[in-house]
Amino acid sequence: MEFTALDEDATFPRIVLAKTSILSACQKERDSFVNVVGIVIWIGTITVTSRDSGAFVKKRTLCLGDDSGHSVDLCLWDLKAEEEGSYIQERIDSGVQPIICVKGGKVSDYNGKSLSAIGVSTILIEPEMEAVADLREWMTLYYNVTNFIHLSTSSSRQTVSHTTTLSEISNMQLKVLESSPIYRVIATVKEMKTDEFYYNACINVVNARQCGKKTTRTADGWFCSYCNIESANMEFKYALKMCIEDSSSHVWAIAFQEAAQEIVGMSAKELATMRDENYPAFSLLIDGIRSKIYNFKIRSKLEKYQDMEKLRFYILGLET
Repeated sequence: MEFTALDEDATFPRIVLAKTSILSACQKERDSFVNVVGIVIWIGTITVTSRDSGAFVKKRTLCLGDDSGHSVDLCLWDLKAEEEGSYIQERIDSGVQPIICVKGGKVSDYNGKSLSAIGVSTILIEPEMEAVADLREWMTLYYNVTNFIHLSTSSSRQTVSHTTTLSEISNMQLKVLESSPIYRVIATVKEMKTDEFYYNACINVVNARQCGKKTTRTADGWFCSYCNIESANMEFKYALKMCIEDSSSHVWAIAFQEAAQEIVGMSAKELATMRDENYPAFSLLIDGIRSKIYNFKIRSKLEKYQDMEKLRFYILGLET
């Protein structure tokens, strides 16, 4: 892996990565080490598997795609499955498909071709790198019209999202904490919860990432139990609950930050200010949202709370 530090005032970026495409990486011999940058198309749940020695390890598989038009499974092991994997899942659930850099991924020929992030590997999530910016630009232009050629045989079905109905998604048989693939659903907004559409997010930076967890008001500021610190300020972040409806059914779904902003057309803080200071304009905006037909990107997830299972729906954005 080669990193080159640039001048402080360089427009782009602080790190330069010597990488290879996913297609080229998968053409290398088994047990080779490669550096790739890819879009996280989906991520699975943590499973427990056993090694040849009999030891049990945690494993989490995600799918990476890039501008070569190919995708591949990447396996995260142990702490990476828990830490990096959980953060990637949070980003996807909030409507963002993160781009990650894999430093020292190991090539495997198990189930076709796949990559593994082992102990010596490093996962960088949305780093400030030219390769990431280039791929983000490609993603904006071509991602939604690209049918990725999947190089792993175990999970290729999950890389394809197609148009379906809310009824079909509701009837999927999922395990607890299992997420569905991402589907396209053509639907309207039947109802929106306009009293609580945002939360007060922690602005503390942890490991070069904003915490973003919910904070509580104190006498002197905002307290984050996750970081265990109090800050003078917080950030408004969307948690927009909407009842969406198509010809087959209706469901309540939640849209987080980027996805909600794409639907509403302004930030959570701007919408809250409009509601408090210009309610007629706010009401007109909400009516406009309810009058449109949307091509939603939706994922469902079976969650468990207080021993009760509940199927939840997440709006990840709009198809253009």
